[in-house]
Amino acid sequence: MQRYNPAFLLILWLLASACGSKVVSGGNSSRTTTDGTTTTNQSSNSSSPKKNTEEDLSLYRPKFKGSNDSESNSQSNASQPVEDSKTPLSDMPLHVNKKLDAILDTISMRNKSIKFTNGFRIQIYVGNDRKAADDAKIYTYQKYPEIFPYLSYQQPIYKVKIGDFLNRMDAERYYADLKDLYPSAMILPDKVEIKKGIMVK
Repeated sequence: MQRYNPAFLLILWLLASACGSKVVSGGNSSRTTTDGTTTTNQSSNSSSPKKNTEEDLSLYRPKFKGSNDSESNSQSNASQPVEDSKTPLSDMPLHVNKKLDAILDTISMRNKSIKFTNGFRIQIYVGNDRKAADDAKIYTYQKYPEIFPYLSYQQPIYKVKIGDFLNRMDAERYYADLKDLYPSAMILPDKVEIKKGIMVK
């Protein structure tokens, strides 16, 4: 057995006697015996006193600007009974005034006068043969009655364009069918009629 220095044992005994009755965290108590060894006793959780569950934790809550005002207002509102307040109805009739009516009428008339917009047409024929241009126009008119063919002539060239497409995706669907019969067909941006463009399926 290892022997300890008597001075060391004396210092250890003094320290142990000074703190012998203190309880350390976790409910453990420690003390030193006469031979210099330290013993630790664990107290059970069931024997420890229960914590008060209704403890005031307002000290640990974070404070925000204006939180006291809102709390006091909510408490005062809760204490006062809710009164049924009715706002008086205005004597003025609820209608749009005449100036606004006139402006809306001018905007609607201006919108009705707009007949053309930017859109797309498929050009299926370009050449100087009038008969081929007429055949292309008749073919598209018979196969696609919902779209309109347009024949234009600038000497010496005939051009046949079809459709009033408001967006390119509608033009792409018809272009996929026509490119086998007319390999030179292409989609071109153009001014199109709005009413005819709406009729395109």
